[in-house]
Amino acid sequence: MTVWNAPAADIPMRATVAVPHLGDADRRVSAATVADAAVFLAAAATTTGTVVITNWSEMADDPSARMLRECLASMGTYVVRSAEGLTCTSRSTSGHLAGITADLGAHRGIVGPLVALALVADDVSTFTGLAPYAALIEALLADVQALGGLAEWDGDTLRVFPQPLHAGAWRGGGDPAVAALGAVLALTVPGVVVADGLDPDSPDGHAFVDVWAEAMAADEHILPGATRGTVPFYR
Repeated sequence: MTVWNAPAADIPMRATVAVPHLGDADRRVSAATVADAAVFLAAAATTTGTVVITNWSEMADDPSARMLRECLASMGTYVVRSAEGLTCTSRSTSGHLAGITADLGAHRGIVGPLVALALVADDVSTFTGLAPYAALIEALLADVQALGGLAEWDGDTLRVFPQPLHAGAWRGGGDPAVAALGAVLALTVPGVVVADGLDPDSPDGHAFVDVWAEAMAADEHILPGATRGTVPFYR
């Protein structure tokens, strides 16, 4: 079993990154996906930081890209599209995130990131349309329970009830992008490790770990919306 002791955040993640693709079993995709980008955007939200995804244009036409932006905005982040890419920053210096209700029936790739954010939100989140993704949800439920989280699943709807999390292993059901969400939770929950799903010694995993470490240490001064041609997207 591969175990990665993902680092905790000493400071908010404030970085400009070109998101690497975390890989998939059949190797049919090589470019970064919305699911890959969501890991870094979630890190900005949970650490009260700011992350700019410079290669967002590669994935912006995916319908899940707009849904992710809508959900992040509804949870209380400020989301901006500009010539630089996509910027996500926390609107709360305390790190508070609101619970949301969203139909994710056509958006498998962002189910994991939104569940991870829902775990550390202030109130209940409800995600519907998940019947086609039963295997993913079962894997997520196992991870949630391993960290002391609470969620209810009725075969179509998943409800996440935020409560304090503790150390444990996040596996991601063998999906590298979902496994990487353990690194997001490890930023603020001491003792969370990423197990099995993300191998830091594989080419894709090594690329992710390197970019993740650089993003954590960057501490850039980023002003969301400062770029010419900015298109804000928030509620």
